[in-house]
Amino acid sequence: MEETSERKASGSRENLVAGAMGRHVLREGLQQAEDDEAKLEAVRRMEAKAEDDEAKLEPVRRMEAEKEVHLPLAEGLKEKIDHTQDVTLPTDIREIFGITGWDQELTLPTDIREVFGIIGEKWDAATILKLGFTKEQWDAVTTSKQGRKETVEKWRRTRMDDDDDDDDDEYDPWEYEAFRRDWNALWSRYYGSFEDTTTIPPMSFTYKPPQTDRIVYHVQTLQVFSAKVTETSGGLQWPLCVFGFIAIRDCIDHNRNIIFNRTRDNCQTLTQEDHNLVLVGPTRAVVCGNMGPVTIEVDLKVKGTTESEDKSLNFLAAQDLFGSSYISRLIKCAYTSKLSLSTIEFTLGCIVRSVEATIFMRVTRGSWPDDFCSEFAALTTDARGENTVCADNADSIDHEKIILLDSRGGMLPAVCDGNVNLSRRVVSVGIMGELKICVKAWKADSIVMVKEEVFPPLKAGLSHGELDIGFCVVEVCVAWSLILDDCVLADHRPISVGVSC
Repeated sequence: MEETSERKASGSRENLVAGAMGRHVLREGLQQAEDDEAKLEAVRRMEAKAEDDEAKLEPVRRMEAEKEVHLPLAEGLKEKIDHTQDVTLPTDIREIFGITGWDQELTLPTDIREVFGIIGEKWDAATILKLGFTKEQWDAVTTSKQGRKETVEKWRRTRMDDDDDDDDDEYDPWEYEAFRRDWNALWSRYYGSFEDTTTIPPMSFTYKPPQTDRIVYHVQTLQVFSAKVTETSGGLQWPLCVFGFIAIRDCIDHNRNIIFNRTRDNCQTLTQEDHNLVLVGPTRAVVCGNMGPVTIEVDLKVKGTTESEDKSLNFLAAQDLFGSSYISRLIKCAYTSKLSLSTIEFTLGCIVRSVEATIFMRVTRGSWPDDFCSEFAALTTDARGENTVCADNADSIDHEKIILLDSRGGMLPAVCDGNVNLSRRVVSVGIMGELKICVKAWKADSIVMVKEEVFPPLKAGLSHGELDIGFCVVEVCVAWSLILDDCVLADHRPISVGVSC
């Protein structure tokens, strides 16, 4: 009996050992299967990621091949993006610029992509390439909130200006399209279409005081004395038949304030002796200084034998702050575009503490002879006086003429009731200076008569004067107005304090 019991116990032990060994082998088999499956899944993920990265970069390669966008990215950044999935950046503009605590004080676009004009697009590799960040900028953007703020501000400045390199004054047409895209993203909701012209009229407060919710004052304004085409290239030969437009945008309504406008059927002919464009604006005073930057927008063409032979003479959007000053000063600036065939040179003036003057002229007695040429001009003087030293050595505006009308050898353009059709009417006058209206009449090369009338500036109302030229008397009427100093919507309602200009 004892031997039988011992054999049974031994058999049970052997069975237990065999069962344990079987279970161990099974566990090892299951574990191996799981490891194999995990490895296979990792391979699948790597393959899916490679396909995803390839899909993301395919639009970029197409854009590069078609040269549709400017992609100034370092190769190192491309390699980095090649191995990057969707970029995880905050989309709230306030977080990008580190101003999340200003909710009650600022009303800004809520999506940073709206600032860059890429609404609806992901923060992925293609988007980063399209925006044109450098590797250093991208690293700074992804590092910290302060890095994002500083980098985005610097990026936006360099997109409109070419830093301080040898091509500082040259503008790429791509930059104009970037300006258009940024404008649409920031301002179209308030001011309508990109092509809209300003609807704010002159003489806004000549006859009536401003409403209580409006801010008006004698502010710093930008005077446009002249614009001329210089330094032609590309085999252009004088004379040139020029058409197109030049406009100025300020922060009051961000719309075009036209200063030159010619259709293809009504070109201006520029000669080797006279490169000056005949200006027709601005239609209201242009505000500059602390209020915000001013953008000069140029799209000029040279007329060819057929439309297909027309050439781009100048095409750009140049932005300048024209910073605040204690005295009125003269500014000369020239701009060219990398794909254009000329340089356009502006003579401008920053007029401090200014009011708006709108000028009207009418022949009241006599008539203007058909064979006499004419020039009607305005001059504005500064209050500093001849013996005042200019702190920043700026040139004086006192001797710069604003051509209101130049008959250019033809008849005086006047309607049947005697009103003279001036090409330009609106000028800015410093509140401590004065406005001088000058009429010059001559026949052939002989100057016959020059008459002047001086008007002290007013904040509102009308000023009247007469210029007796001998063969006729020209009555001058100047309508004075303070200038709107806050942003307005397209219907001229002031923008709420929360919207930044």
